[in-house]
Amino acid sequence: MKGKLILILFAVIAAIGGYGYLKGTIDLEKPVFSFEKTPEALGERTEINFKVSDNKPGLKEVNIYLIQGNKQIKVLEDKNFPIPFKEKEYQIILNARKYQLQNGDAELIFIAKDGSLLQNKTELHYKVKVDFTPPKILLIARPPDVRNGGSGFVLFKGISDDIDSAEVKVGNMFFKCFSNIMDENPKIWGCTFGYPYYWKDKKPIVLYVKDHAGNITTKFIKYRFIRINYKRSVINLTDEFIETKVRPLSDKNIDDPVLLFKYVNVDIRRKNEEVIHKVTKQFSINKPLFDQRFMQLKGSVKLGDFADYRKYKYRGHIIEGADAVHKGMDFASVRNAPVQAAANGKVVFVGFLGIYGNSIIIEHGMGIFTLYSHLAEFNVKKGDIVKRGQEIALTDTTGLAMGDHLHFGVLIQGLEVTPMEWIERRWLPTRFLRIYNKLKNFYGGK
Repeated sequence: MKGKLILILFAVIAAIGGYGYLKGTIDLEKPVFSFEKTPEALGERTEINFKVSDNKPGLKEVNIYLIQGNKQIKVLEDKNFPIPFKEKEYQIILNARKYQLQNGDAELIFIAKDGSLLQNKTELHYKVKVDFTPPKILLIARPPDVRNGGSGFVLFKGISDDIDSAEVKVGNMFFKCFSNIMDENPKIWGCTFGYPYYWKDKKPIVLYVKDHAGNITTKFIKYRFIRINYKRSVINLTDEFIETKVRPLSDKNIDDPVLLFKYVNVDIRRKNEEVIHKVTKQFSINKPLFDQRFMQLKGSVKLGDFADYRKYKYRGHIIEGADAVHKGMDFASVRNAPVQAAANGKVVFVGFLGIYGNSIIIEHGMGIFTLYSHLAEFNVKKGDIVKRGQEIALTDTTGLAMGDHLHFGVLIQGLEVTPMEWIERRWLPTRFLRIYNKLKNFYGGK
């Protein structure tokens, strides 16, 4: 009888344990930390991004401690999570000066506990440097002037060894700077930025350089602002154009020609440009692949200007609310003319883009891209490395094109800028290439 009771007792305990294991109250797995970047240094504004996860039964408590000498500071105390709570992301902005720390060694401790009966705990220790010294840089080049719709370059050398990132702020827009833009000296940084065509006045341009501790050095970029008043035009639409070019691009059955054109030229255009912007905001090449001015379509004449503000007229009346801005330049030669890559680069997009028709996007380094649209067919595929002048496609009338031509665009980190500067004979050599080549020669390049 006693033996049976013992067996029953073991069975009950096993059942309770099994139930507890299934529910997660009895669990041997510890919480898991994953960091965007492992902490190395602390300054006046150090950003620490991390995630804590626990599958069973979930998180109960997360703490961060900062220790220097006899000082122990609780940076974060986050507890009493609702169970189950499997994952949480944190963005901590840590100001080491606020805690009256000194330059030197310190320690960051991250602790997470789960809600199981065993209260499994993960504890991570990181040795860090407290550093309040902003990074030192040498500004090498800046643009003498910038126009609305134009582009600019900033080059600088990192004197400090701990530079983490840099960006140029134009008005309220940020453009990433690129490290290691030349093999001869990895401390040379390059920044390419655009100035929106729709800004009609001068905005401040500031270089921000941040070190691993989050300390920031700023440099105001002096320049002369050139205001450009871009063209305005009215385009007449025909019934043939509506039926043969506009209607096939619509994903809605809209009978009224005016409403149909308005939908395609506004809503479909916006969706197409969202794709272009997404592609051209993803960078994979730091170094500039271009070594001379960009090519214009061979033997072509210009048909359409950049930033041309266009209204549209149908049967003698302006279509209200269907206005659009032309965000590239149109070039035409002969029908189905060969299209050349404007500069050395990597093909990052090949496909159909609604009103832009068959299109190709090429990345050229330092956040610079070119767009080729209204094409007939493709001679390249995504991932191909192309040379300046290499034939990549043929011109055509695909998309919302009124005639056979090439729509050519230049984008900097997702912002359309005028291609004219990039194909002009003197602009790119004087603003960037000569300075870049001098630096390569100075540091031992060929």
